[in-house]
Amino acid sequence: MFKRLITIIALCLAFLSAWAKMKPLTFDNPGNRRLLKTETDSYYYFRAKPEKSMTLNVEGISSIELRSFAIAKLNKPKVISIIGKQSTTYDLVLQERLEGFYLYQPVAIPIPKGTKSIEILCYDRSVYFRPFFTVPVKPAKPAKLPNLQMKAHGGLLRVTHNSTGSDYYVFNPSQSLKFDLNNGRDAVVYVRARLLDRSLPVFELWRNGQKLQDHEFSLRRTTKYKATGIDHLSTGLKLVLPPNEGTASYELRAVSDHLFIAKPLLLKRK
Repeated sequence: MFKRLITIIALCLAFLSAWAKMKPLTFDNPGNRRLLKTETDSYYYFRAKPEKSMTLNVEGISSIELRSFAIAKLNKPKVISIIGKQSTTYDLVLQERLEGFYLYQPVAIPIPKGTKSIEILCYDRSVYFRPFFTVPVKPAKPAKLPNLQMKAHGGLLRVTHNSTGSDYYVFNPSQSLKFDLNNGRDAVVYVRARLLDRSLPVFELWRNGQKLQDHEFSLRRTTKYKATGIDHLSTGLKLVLPPNEGTASYELRAVSDHLFIAKPLLLKRK
């Protein structure tokens, strides 16, 4: 189990490092420059003026990767970082030779929090430098939830009025109607029922797992609204849902053995 966890962590780090982008920095007071071309990139590298250090703005950066190469073979080359009054010496270790240049392994230099600038000093003028830093990977913004999110229903039914039509969601004793209101949006719900006999259609309204109220229809029928496959459709019932500050989950449950149709409609923001 422990080995598996280590493997997962390693894969995650590899994934993040693959997406992490290294961005070059430029010294405030560089001297001469030389172009270094490799298979992966092409950048100018700099050396300081004689007996001078090069200053680098590192405000907001936690660490830099200092890359370097020499134009001559050197014996134990070193580079010095100066942060405030503290200096640190790093050995430059040969990594490879490329077309007459001696490429050294990158040097990682941590930057204390709050540091605005550092100095890079190298007494050997055969060495050229270029600092890089890792651009932080911005976390992806969470996707905004839809204002009205349907969760469950028993299908769609077309309701027509004059020459216009609208789709309603079906719910019945075997399948309730569930939906979420997100982003602080308010809504109303229009509900109708299919009338079959003298029994009264009854349904419940639930919010966040708690029952709010029961609703009972009369036997009054509408003559203006028609629904596909329904001979006798009840008059409409308008439910004004409670004010919503964030996200609220609603459910309409059929109590009687009737087919109901409902249409949630978002209200405009005040």
